[in-house]
Amino acid sequence: MADPAVDTFLRAVRAPFLASDDIPSPDGTPPGPHLQWPGTELQRSALFTDIRQGIIERRLSLSSRDYIGHLSTVSAYRQLEDVPRSRLFAELLRVLPAEIAIDATIIAHLARRV
Repeated sequence: MADPAVDTFLRAVRAPFLASDDIPSPDGTPPGPHLQWPGTELQRSALFTDIRQGIIERRLSLSSRDYIGHLSTVSAYRQLEDVPRSRLFAELLRVLPAEIAIDATIIAHLARRV
C-alpha cells in the first residue's frame, strides 16, 4: 500500500485470517536501503562482480475489486481454506476505499559475470 494508514488498516482486517502475506527473503536479508536479495546472493558468488542495486519507484492505482483479484493470486491467501478466504475478501471489499494506491517499487540488480 502506498498509504500507510490504508496499509495499517489492511493488516488489522487481515490479522484474524493471516499473520502476514509478505514473501520473506530466502537468505533472511531484512528490507531496507542496503543490498537486497538476490543481490546478496550475487555478492557471495564467485561468478559475479560489480553488483549494483537499483530502485525503480512505481505507484499504481487499483480498484478494490482488482486488488482483491490480485490477492487471490498470492500464496498466503491461496493457502487459506475457501470459506475463510471468501470471508476475508468480502470483509476487505466492504471496508477498503474504492481506489487503492499501490507501492509497486521494483528493486533490480545488475552484476558483471567474472
